[in-house]
Amino acid sequence: MGLHDKLRKFKRTSPSNGIEMQRRRSSQNIVVPPGQVNEQSLQVWRALPPQIRHDPSMVSFQMENERLRGTSLPTEDGSNGKESSPEDERSFSGSDFLHIKARGHHDNDRKSTDDEGHSDLEPHYQLNPTLQCMDKVEAKEKMRKKRHRIKMTKRVCLMIFWLFSAVVFMVFEEKHLLEKTLEVPAEKGKNFLLRNKPTGDFKLDVAGHFNESIYNSNETENILTIQPQLSYFNHKTNHTEFKDILDPWFIPLVNEDMLDYSPVVLRNITFKVSPEDVDEIGNQDVQMRLNMSTNIETDIAIKLTYNPLIINVKTGTLLAALILLLFYALLIWEVFERTFVAIVCSTLSIAVLACFNDRPNMEEIVKYMDMELLTLLFCMMILVGILTETGVFDYIAVMAYEFSQGKVWPMIYSLCLMTCFVSSFLDNMTTVILMTPVAIRLCEVMSLDPVPVLLGIIVHANIGGSLTPIGDPISIIICSNHFIASNGVTFMKFVAHTIPGVILAVLQSCIYLRLVFRKIESLRLNEPKDIKDLRREIRVWHKAAKSISSFSKDADVVRETLLKKVRILKNSLKRKLNGLDTSEAYVHTLEDLKIKYPIKNKTLLAQACCALVFIIICFFIQSVPEWRTLPLGWVALLGIIALLIILNREDMEHLMHRIEWTTLLFFAAMFVMMECVERLGLFAWIGEITEHAILCVEKKNRLAMAIFIILWMSALASAVLDSIPVTAMMVKVVVSLVAKESLGLPLEPLVWALAFGPCLGGNGTLYGASANVLSAGIAEQHGYKISFTRYLKIVFPMMLGQIAIITGYLFFSHILFEWH
Repeated sequence: MGLHDKLRKFKRTSPSNGIEMQRRRSSQNIVVPPGQVNEQSLQVWRALPPQIRHDPSMVSFQMENERLRGTSLPTEDGSNGKESSPEDERSFSGSDFLHIKARGHHDNDRKSTDDEGHSDLEPHYQLNPTLQCMDKVEAKEKMRKKRHRIKMTKRVCLMIFWLFSAVVFMVFEEKHLLEKTLEVPAEKGKNFLLRNKPTGDFKLDVAGHFNESIYNSNETENILTIQPQLSYFNHKTNHTEFKDILDPWFIPLVNEDMLDYSPVVLRNITFKVSPEDVDEIGNQDVQMRLNMSTNIETDIAIKLTYNPLIINVKTGTLLAALILLLFYALLIWEVFERTFVAIVCSTLSIAVLACFNDRPNMEEIVKYMDMELLTLLFCMMILVGILTETGVFDYIAVMAYEFSQGKVWPMIYSLCLMTCFVSSFLDNMTTVILMTPVAIRLCEVMSLDPVPVLLGIIVHANIGGSLTPIGDPISIIICSNHFIASNGVTFMKFVAHTIPGVILAVLQSCIYLRLVFRKIESLRLNEPKDIKDLRREIRVWHKAAKSISSFSKDADVVRETLLKKVRILKNSLKRKLNGLDTSEAYVHTLEDLKIKYPIKNKTLLAQACCALVFIIICFFIQSVPEWRTLPLGWVALLGIIALLIILNREDMEHLMHRIEWTTLLFFAAMFVMMECVERLGLFAWIGEITEHAILCVEKKNRLAMAIFIILWMSALASAVLDSIPVTAMMVKVVVSLVAKESLGLPLEPLVWALAFGPCLGGNGTLYGASANVLSAGIAEQHGYKISFTRYLKIVFPMMLGQIAIITGYLFFSHILFEWH
């Protein structure tokens, strides 16, 4: 075969040629044979608008009309050789068809339906334009007054809040907890007098050489006993003596030969004081102390922190719930900017604590902010800002466009799966920082609305975080617990039990997104002009077909011809919407994008990638408990400092402008609010409800109930509260349940339920997980706002479906087959 023959064959098989041939065949399929055209069908044809009559699909009618009447075919400018007959003008003058903008028509034919729409105005306004103008002015004045009233209401409410907070902070001082380092003698024991007697429940934090892997004192012989005691006057001896009140606290100790080598472990307990004991303790002549003793022959040192919890549990839980309701109400209705809402609610929560003489000091508030996490986010934002200057995100977006061949759903699925995979090894917040700019740029290239795509990325980042022990702060909290780690929950076992659930959740989310956005136009940001014209053309032909009544066989011939044309146009629209139009358009767009978005600075990209690789490698190293020496925030900070030293940049101020300070401030304020909510007793109340619900069922059904309660309780709580403190609270619940031998609950199924619950439950609302807030902040910087209500309406049902699927998976594997 010669070169000429090869080129000719290639030309015949080229995509554009094939599509053109397909269009010609489609046109020929709807052409009516000339033998079926008669005078009656021609009369129906002549009643159609000129744009319809002169279409190539109606060529049989045109040729028969020319043969019978001698009317010439349309010229290049779209007009007939002869002027339209009065009959044609009458047939078209009363129609209100939409007109196709093509091949230039007469001025009368260019009139659009928008111009005709003015005839629909009411006669009152047509005859009285002055009244119409007065009504508009009056409506604007009413709207202005309404906005003014809303603005003044906001100001008044904020001033009331400010006055309340200012008075409370001036009246009530900071609460300073009593901390004491004590030595407990082996034989005599130690008595510690509580000069500030509790007026309700009180909490003890004790740090010492305690056994990390044992929570139940029955499993060891070495224990430290702490017994609250109350004084009373013994009339027989005429001396003041002490009696035991409340239940003693037994803390397992390490062996005596390990006291000098074992690490210091922190344990805490909240003593529940009944109303009768509160009345007795409140007596002025009564003293209260803690009696501490051991059963070993060696003196031990402990650090004791005494915290009298003045707030009643029921009162504190109710106030915490009200604060959260206010927080979410202000966010849902977007009364204020979300960062300001978080600041207001966090200040309000501190003021509520101060009203009960439990105001935290500034040092505690700084601890609440989780500086390690904020440092990690700060450093990753700097790294992303530097990577943005290289153009790598635009380049990756072009590569993703090429990989998906310009098709919408393959592109969305590839982004979601990539996010899920990366999030399983990187922190999910780091993942969304890297993936969100890529998704936004790619959506802009494909004229898509980035918000639905970002929702998919957020969801899959949280799903992927549950796959490995290092993929999410939630998994890190679970696997770093000493009790869980010492009972056989290894890295590989964690992955083996979570990967089936992750696969099921990914499949469910992909199917759900496809069903919710089944109409491709709902994903479009701005519909292209050719698609809008095609929609208008479909309306023209469809309306022309509907205008023909089926009163004869001849009319049906014309009507069927028009309907065939409508079907062909709809198929063409479907191909365009699915990105399956001409291959030529895709190739030209891809070539233009590659020229427009190359890598701008390869040297800078190489330097930034080296820093990123260093940070990722250190993340993996720090995930191994034996090698853990630095928090993740410090690792990211070291990588950024090294990068800035290599770059030797002098425009630090420009780089600081790229950091999303409002997002960091929102996180800090929300962390403070969540810690105050926990201090008010809401998390403890959730833990008690969970434990009581499990204990209410029979022993044979307790594992199923425990899996169900832990999974659903942690998921729903994480949707409303931040998932990190929820996980920290639920870990204690799981450990306490497993430590009770009478319950007979295995550890592993409860760990997998807890691994899935907060990760997937964090998808429930926009503020359920830190990655959600971070992605929304980046999108808002690019000009795309993810509203709370839109997120809730789309993602919350998806989250419920995922939790239901995981429930079935855990029941199937651990109740039916007892995989554990």
